[in-house]
Amino acid sequence: MNEMFDKYGIKQIGYYVESIEESAAYLRESLGAGPFVDLGVNPLASCKVRGQDADLQMRTALGHMDDIQIELIEVQSTGPDPYHEMGRFGIHHFCIWVDGVDAAVAALEEKGMSVAMRVTSGQGLEIAYLDAREQLGQYVEVNTPGEQLWQGIKAVHENSPAEAPALMPMAALMQGK
Repeated sequence: MNEMFDKYGIKQIGYYVESIEESAAYLRESLGAGPFVDLGVNPLASCKVRGQDADLQMRTALGHMDDIQIELIEVQSTGPDPYHEMGRFGIHHFCIWVDGVDAAVAALEEKGMSVAMRVTSGQGLEIAYLDAREQLGQYVEVNTPGEQLWQGIKAVHENSPAEAPALMPMAALMQGK
């Protein structure tokens, strides 16, 4: 198996959605995913799309379906980004945790993927999206592990009753339910 997958595996599936509220409700009702924690719009420290500075603004929500984290992404800006590039709503990427983003990017570029976006979050997390639409029909995201957030979102999923709302505010994460 590929050494990138050996340590952490695929940690998340990301969906580019038109409406976080509608998508969270549908995934909750139809598949039992969530509840989703609305992380809101968080400013990025830096963002480059295809090597050019970009002003990407997106709202995200995270939930779980058992051990798979689901990310819902609602883009609120109009500039270039790998979400609009997709040309449709739906599954956009899977995310692999890696110990070194630069090394993972180099390895995936050797496999024919190209860097679509490099981001540094407001919290300092380095993230890269690689364009694998030709090979896989989607993008591949790589970033370093975020175990505490991942476990917190999973705890919300495990501890919430079936009648819990599909979308919860960030405060729900702090309470673990």
